[in-house]
Amino acid sequence: MGGSPGSGGESQGAGGAAAGGSATGGDGSGGDGLGTGGTNAGPACKDGLLLCDDFESDSIDTTLWSVGKNNDNVVELSTEFAARGSQSVHIHTADGYGYVKNTSVFPVANNDYFGRMFVRVARYSTVDWAHWTVAEAAGTGNDSMIRVGGQYLTDQEENRYGVGSDGGPTGDWTRHDTDPDGHPAQPKVGEWVCLEWEHKGSTNETQMYIDGELHPSLSTAATDHDGTDGAEYILPTFTSVWFGFWQYQTDPEPFDVWIDGVAIDEARIGCE
Repeated sequence: MGGSPGSGGESQGAGGAAAGGSATGGDGSGGDGLGTGGTNAGPACKDGLLLCDDFESDSIDTTLWSVGKNNDNVVELSTEFAARGSQSVHIHTADGYGYVKNTSVFPVANNDYFGRMFVRVARYSTVDWAHWTVAEAAGTGNDSMIRVGGQYLTDQEENRYGVGSDGGPTGDWTRHDTDPDGHPAQPKVGEWVCLEWEHKGSTNETQMYIDGELHPSLSTAATDHDGTDGAEYILPTFTSVWFGFWQYQTDPEPFDVWIDGVAIDEARIGCE
């Protein structure tokens, strides 16, 4: 709800209707050295991925995505900015959330998957301990919502990338970025950033990459998290992931966010 470090905000689910889906995409190769992104550096989607969408169609593909939003928030295709090609999804929120959500690629083998998105944010909040999410996975087995996003650290007067959860046995928490070497940069404003993550349900581990670089401070494991003491961080059996923007604290100004090159696969996707 804000007002304290690590707060994940409202204990709400992803919402939205169920989505269908299909895959377009790359070769599924994993490992390091997979690029750092950048605008129009190459095609967003290559053959072989479980799912990839560069949003170059005339409308959001309802066989891939359901759109979730509240209030008068907007989720739309836009030609204003694009990380690849000429279009992206523009999300405008005045309070609450807007996103596209996929369910069709799940379940995935061994309950392990990688996610990738290019994201451009016009501004971040400076409301006390404001917590925001750009991607969230959920499923069955427990109520944990597995989040990729960040938080405004009031005591440092800076935003930080973060990972964490709400619901489930570990409760509501956010782990903040401290890489590299205890000197993290604030999330970029007005520029495209490539975010990647691994949610490894088979071993209850997560990792996050920013512009192609692993940030070990954002890695988690069953007994290595910032949630309830003594509780194990057990990942659900994944059934959905949404990509978009949700800030849980009320803000006096709206947010404008663009996402592009959204992908899911069984191996690391990279930013090339």
